[in-house]
Amino acid sequence: MKQRQFQVDRRHICALGACVFSSEQRGRPGADGQQRRTVCRTHRLRGITLVLLLAVFGLTTQASIADIPEQLRLREEHLHKAWDSVSPAIVGVSNGFGVGSGVVVSKDGLVLTASHVVETRSRRRTNAPAQVSVMFADGTSLPAEVLGKNRDADAAMLRISRRLPNDVPFPFVELGKSAEVKPGDWCFAAGHPGGFQQNRGAPLRLGRILSTGHRTLVSDCPIVLGDSGGPLFDMDGRLIGIHSMITNLIIENRHAAIDCWHRDWERFLRSDQWGRLRAFDNELIGTDFFGVSVRWKDFIPEVKTVLPDSPADRAGLRPGDRLVSIGGERFADRLDLGTVLALLNEEQSIQVELIRNQNPVAVSLITGTRDQDDDDPPRHTDDTDRQEEFTEGLGFDRRIGPFEERAPEQLALFSEVVAEAHDSIVTISDGGLVLTFGTIVSSDGDILTKASMMEGAIAPEVLLSSGRRFRPKEMAVDYVNDVMLLHISAEDLKPVPWETEEAAEVGDLAIIQDSRGNPRIPTVVSVAARKLDGADQAFLGITMNEQDGRILITGTVAWGSAARNGLREGDLIEAVDGVVVRTPEQLKHQITSHKPGETVTIRYLPKGKTEVISLELRLTQFFRNQDALLDMYTNPENRESYANNHAGGYPLAIQIDADIFPKECGGPLLNLNGKAIGMNIARADRVVAYALPSSHVLKVYANLQAEAAEKKTQQSP
Repeated sequence: MKQRQFQVDRRHICALGACVFSSEQRGRPGADGQQRRTVCRTHRLRGITLVLLLAVFGLTTQASIADIPEQLRLREEHLHKAWDSVSPAIVGVSNGFGVGSGVVVSKDGLVLTASHVVETRSRRRTNAPAQVSVMFADGTSLPAEVLGKNRDADAAMLRISRRLPNDVPFPFVELGKSAEVKPGDWCFAAGHPGGFQQNRGAPLRLGRILSTGHRTLVSDCPIVLGDSGGPLFDMDGRLIGIHSMITNLIIENRHAAIDCWHRDWERFLRSDQWGRLRAFDNELIGTDFFGVSVRWKDFIPEVKTVLPDSPADRAGLRPGDRLVSIGGERFADRLDLGTVLALLNEEQSIQVELIRNQNPVAVSLITGTRDQDDDDPPRHTDDTDRQEEFTEGLGFDRRIGPFEERAPEQLALFSEVVAEAHDSIVTISDGGLVLTFGTIVSSDGDILTKASMMEGAIAPEVLLSSGRRFRPKEMAVDYVNDVMLLHISAEDLKPVPWETEEAAEVGDLAIIQDSRGNPRIPTVVSVAARKLDGADQAFLGITMNEQDGRILITGTVAWGSAARNGLREGDLIEAVDGVVVRTPEQLKHQITSHKPGETVTIRYLPKGKTEVISLELRLTQFFRNQDALLDMYTNPENRESYANNHAGGYPLAIQIDADIFPKECGGPLLNLNGKAIGMNIARADRVVAYALPSSHVLKVYANLQAEAAEKKTQQSP
């Protein structure tokens, strides 16, 4: 299988609409006669473009409790305790047009969310009242009234209009103070990505604070469309932010700071509404209003050049100065800086705090004049620094910032955790290109890997962490779970130790290894093991048209049931299980009435001669995550670059929040005891990766062993 180069159009990123629209509402004409879309508008930006977010067989010794660093144990304990406390108060929010998230903050039903969750462009034109409802984890839906909105901060407050059944008090969370939050602090996020799903619950995501501002916090807790309005907590379960926006970069997750509500609590209660939501960098920093060009690194702007005779020039700013605050307000990122500047007046005297030669400096500056409205798209369309940042930030070996969850000192904490399984992971390549990872499951050569990533491999090679290389033999494949059993001629392998006593729980910390067995990606169990949508959908694997009352096969899908059983392009299908099929719809109905693994009979005409075959139906390996909602994870041009093709429909899977690359699947997912709680099986989208739970993997392995033994018996003379 040939690996593609990572390719993403970085000329622009879309400013996506404020809601995740329901299937009934997608494509519905709006008030202006145009189709309502998730993508509202696109700008090629010099500064920044943001996305609104409404939208594994060996049983060996484990690491002892003493071997687990105290920091990791305490982190997991705090997370479990906090999650149990706050999760009942996390709600879905629907505005009648789309869905987002929110969190209850008082016993009388006050809810905090993002302003764009309860506002649509058409409603703003017509001043129609918002029809808002909130959904609790048990599916209870209650109406809510929209109170105040601070659009500058993307902040809103609601009040639930009806009590819970039996007058049960509303669950609510404690408010924290964002002014006390520092870069590097641990935090966790929740919400309803892709919209409220009662069978899934609100996925938990763990990360760290990367930057703080007057109105905004930035974290590496991955969020996506549908999370908007959801809560960001500190590790004690105090609310410190509300999800607002993202970019394509996994570390750029913006949250409205909780102090925005503290400062204007009474205004929110009075239903005041003010400000304007900005979804792009207005570039005022580089105009005559201020007068510098900046280069961003770790969310801090450094002056590159100073415009002659500009306010910055007259104030004495120099190249190399690192800006800290303007007008008494700190800023968390580009957009936050733009908002700070947009709310200043022309010719206003302000203080600018900066770092010069590692020393704090304060200068006085008088703002200039504005040549364009601060809400117009920026005039410039090229920012080489930003393009390079996206190119580097989306790559496999991207630079890791000092406060990220994956910072070197944090990975070092997992060194003892991975020690027992250090040599239990393998790399599988073909022609020098990495295809995927694998998990050693027996000392005598059995390896499990992700089957769909082996498609088209010509001469695959298994590389052990020790550097030894072997040619593997394919023994058996489970297409439903996308697992392949390989065997190599080795007798001294180190099988992964499996967790067989306790199922993984939400909030359990975990670690993903690199190709050499070292810690690479810390993660957390976001959703406990569950059956995914599509797990019961059988797949024949053809494209088709109707021809003379029969079904003409116009193409077959590699690894589909049809292709692997001899059906070819040009064959005519007449019947399935004795039922005549005359239209594609009839054929689809007959196939989808079965489950993957079941057998059907097909009567067909290859080259005009009637034949009947029996074949086993499979789950489509092209099952994409339906909640991805971002083009880079769904675009066929990015096949296996950012998300796996077979990324859903698993009979049982744990959801984790790891930004694992597709080719890193197939290895073990380890808990703090160094045992495998699962096998990494798919990257689905920005916030979702899946692992098959250990108990399920062991069953799959046993079935594959039996299948391989049966094949061997059948091949014996």
